[in-house]
Amino acid sequence: SSIHAEGRLARAAIERARASVAALAGVAPGAVVFTSGGSEAIAAAIRGTCERAPGRRRRILVSRIEHSAVLEGARLMARLGWAVEEVGCGPDGRVAAEAFAERMNEDVALAALQWANNETGVIQPVEEVSRLCREAGAVFLVDAVQAAGKLPLAPRPFEPDLLAVSGHKIGGPQGTGALAVRDGLALAPLIPGGAQERRRRGGTEAVAAIAGFGEAAEAVLRDLEREASRLARLRQRLEDGLRGMFAGVRIHGEAAPRLPNTVNFSIPDVEGETLVVALDLLGFALSTGSACASGAVRPSHVLSAMGLTEADSRRAVRVSLGWSTDDEDVERLLEAVGPAVERARAAARSAVH
Repeated sequence: SSIHAEGRLARAAIERARASVAALAGVAPGAVVFTSGGSEAIAAAIRGTCERAPGRRRRILVSRIEHSAVLEGARLMARLGWAVEEVGCGPDGRVAAEAFAERMNEDVALAALQWANNETGVIQPVEEVSRLCREAGAVFLVDAVQAAGKLPLAPRPFEPDLLAVSGHKIGGPQGTGALAVRDGLALAPLIPGGAQERRRRGGTEAVAAIAGFGEAAEAVLRDLEREASRLARLRQRLEDGLRGMFAGVRIHGEAAPRLPNTVNFSIPDVEGETLVVALDLLGFALSTGSACASGAVRPSHVLSAMGLTEADSRRAVRVSLGWSTDDEDVERLLEAVGPAVERARAAARSAVH
């Protein structure tokens, strides 16, 4: 923010990163507001929209499978007097645009739908819901945190009013994110008190982290198509291998279009947490649900919305493939799953007896 040479160099680094993140998000550089992560970007979008919404618009629509940042942000507004409706999904994990259409009217201030689900990888009908919002005059928020770097976000045949992305999801530093704000949209700042980010987010920018975010955005854009194809091939090999090893394996969301890097599966008679622990001891980092739910004992809200029972949800395991994952990693995981499952089933039998 300073006019001396060092300040100008820092400003130049931020603006280079802004241009790179804008290219990733498919927006003009001036639309990008840097934040501390995807969760802050979403909080800024929800709170900022509601504070500036016309008085007649007091409803918020969100899908039931959104990231907790969206769901909890909407529920906070409900406690402040807003009417919040959660839209369900089908057994394939995909929200129907018609479900949004049934609830859309001139009372809706904000509608939120993720581009792709963070637990199943299922891609959502953001284009159709964007059209519904535009026709009703509602602000449309797209959580693209999971999709960025896995799918091309631009060019696209629609334009969301607000779009959130995160640095660490594409290999950048943790603690970085961005909210893309449509030109002309009035948004109250979540963090007031400074002229930074064109008065849209107060506080001194984290220059080094933002620069790293920009470098990561450039890197994923350079190789997006080839990397997506490679990850899809690895995902297919993993899923085929699991089906060949275990009867009754379920790949959650496989009937819908999905991200190329996400596999959410369950094996009969094997608790997901037990399997994750067993594989952790062998050097594999898997999870039983979304990262923000780690340590929680309740079942995944996403799988529950898809109609899975609590017992079925507890069997689910998520594998995320990334730029550092190769064929050998997938083969080693398949080799390790068999013994890990046997140990997990043996432990379950011992606990029963």
